[in-house]
Amino acid sequence: MTVVERTRQASAAEVKALRQPRHDLVHESEPVVDDDGRWTWSMTSGPFDHYTRSLEVASEGGDRLRTVERTEFSFAVPLWWPYLLPLLKRAIADTDRRPRRRWWWPREVVTAETARLVGTIGTIGTMAGYMGVLIGQTITFAAEDFGVGDDVQANTLAAARIGVLLSFVFLRRADRTGRRPLIIRFAAAAIALTVATAAAPNLYLFGATQTLARGLTTGLLTLVTLACTEEVPASSRALSISFATLTTGFGAAVVVWVLPLADLVDGGWRLIYLLPILFVPLLWWLSKAMPETRRFVAADATEAPAMVNWRRFALVGLAAFVSSLFLSPASQLRNEFLRDDLGYSAAGVSAFQLLISLPATAAVPIGGILADRLGRRWVGSVALAVAASALALSYQLSGPGLWLAAMVGMSLSAAAVPALRGYQTELFPTRARGRVGGMLDVLAVSGSALGLIVVGVLSVRWDDLGSAIGVMVFGPLLVAVLIVLFFPETAHRELEEFNPGDPRLDTATNTATSTHR
Repeated sequence: MTVVERTRQASAAEVKALRQPRHDLVHESEPVVDDDGRWTWSMTSGPFDHYTRSLEVASEGGDRLRTVERTEFSFAVPLWWPYLLPLLKRAIADTDRRPRRRWWWPREVVTAETARLVGTIGTIGTMAGYMGVLIGQTITFAAEDFGVGDDVQANTLAAARIGVLLSFVFLRRADRTGRRPLIIRFAAAAIALTVATAAAPNLYLFGATQTLARGLTTGLLTLVTLACTEEVPASSRALSISFATLTTGFGAAVVVWVLPLADLVDGGWRLIYLLPILFVPLLWWLSKAMPETRRFVAADATEAPAMVNWRRFALVGLAAFVSSLFLSPASQLRNEFLRDDLGYSAAGVSAFQLLISLPATAAVPIGGILADRLGRRWVGSVALAVAASALALSYQLSGPGLWLAAMVGMSLSAAAVPALRGYQTELFPTRARGRVGGMLDVLAVSGSALGLIVVGVLSVRWDDLGSAIGVMVFGPLLVAVLIVLFFPETAHRELEEFNPGDPRLDTATNTATSTHR
């Protein structure tokens, strides 16, 4: 339980304002006044498991009154609440109770179920982030252990993308059974397959287990994004994707932190695949706390239509495919470039990845805030174009120039994610989002696989990995133009505006109103 207590000298007008029920962070009930003149409010709706506020007023002479305001609350966001607590305590003590958007919280009052869902899936996103980047971060060490070259590595990375067909098949079930059960099952299966990879005797079985695990983590990340955008208010969808991106990035960063284990002993990369055993008790606990998204519950209850706008799908799918032609090899083959071309050790690779990723951590929420306030299209397209150019340039450099270009590219690509990722869910109806997400994953992974194959062939032919990656930069540059010219602006608009067949949520009562017959 957290307590915020503040004593003030206030005028009669200020006391009157303090005695009004809050409707900014929380919806408060009408006050109850006890025999001692103490006013007390409880919560009718808000992001807390427990909440009460009390106010005592004593005369100090003149026109000034001494007030003691005490608020007790328990934040409903699991695990991540310590990061928001200082900001939340300051907002609760603030005398300005007007409903408004803070950079870290929506303008609308969110429910405890929403807060709990976002916090829970953020933690599962961390698991997915760890398992999703394992093959890209460790294949250079596994390949050395198994005695294979760059082209085999690239082909293995490309083949691992076939696993997306697994998530494509099962993601359809998210539109029938819900997001929650599929998230839990995908996470559990991915953990089992990741741990099994540690025992792989050759690159073929290494690739086979990672093909299945990578397919599940791809689907898991799609479900995490879907649940975030489906649950939160219109004013903060990009901000919620920022949170999911940060937690996913945290999981990916953990891989980089433990990467030196690959140099610790022969076959040390296998230890990195065993660590997800620690996720098992955490996943069990999270499965008990995770609710279903309100929009799925409402759409399922009213049997809302699931018609897909195929023009929108074609636009989003083309963007996913073409951008992946460059972004995947630029990310997946970075460690090989550092080790093979520049002679970095495992510890050096780890230090490089960590240091260039630090600014990207700040860029993610900044990108989300800008996308929510200025709009998705320009923020996303500009960030994507500059990021791709900087990443391509980084493969032509060494020394400080390499570090600077990679840092700029990583930061701006991270800033583009909250602006652009939401298009995969915002433009499609609730009862089709899982199916559409699976199809878009297939397109994105197909572009990724093709990009890796082309880069692998060109790098062997030219004996130059950097140039092979550089020629693929046309992909994200083309996507940036497509976004500006053809994509709709979705900021500040409820999902039901794009999908009028879905039941409209009443944020005040947390219920749904049918808009179709």
